[in-house]
Amino acid sequence: MFAVEFDDSLSVEALLRAAVVFKFSKGSEADIYVGSPRYAAALRAMLEAVVAGRMAASDPESAEGWRKAYRLSAHRERWQMVAAYVQRHPDWGFMSEEEAAGWVSVVASPYWLSESETRRMAGLGEAS
Repeated sequence: MFAVEFDDSLSVEALLRAAVVFKFSKGSEADIYVGSPRYAAALRAMLEAVVAGRMAASDPESAEGWRKAYRLSAHRERWQMVAAYVQRHPDWGFMSEEEAAGWVSVVASPYWLSESETRRMAGLGEAS
C-alpha cells in the first residue's frame, strides 16, 4: 500500500475535482480511464478522504455536501455518459447482475448510485 500526504484538504479536493473533470471530459486521452477499476478506486478513495477529513474537522454539513455533490443522478449529462459507456463493454449483455452493477460502479466512480439506480442503469429494472 502507498500513502500520499497533503498539506491541506484543499489540495486533495482540487486533485479530486481535476481527476473527475479529466475522466468525464469525453476526450480520447481519458477514455481508457473511464473503465479503469484502479482509477475508479483511486477516485473513490480521494472522495472518501475528503468526506472523512470534513468529518474529522467537525464539519458534517460540508462532508454531506461533498457526498451529495457526487450523486450521479444529480448530473444528467454524466448519467447519460455512464449509461452509454457501460454498454460498450464487450460482455455487457452477458454479465450477471453483480458483474453489471460492479461495472456501472467503476464507470460512474466517484459518483454513486442507489441500488435501484444501479439496477436501472444496468437494465435490470427496479430493485425489489
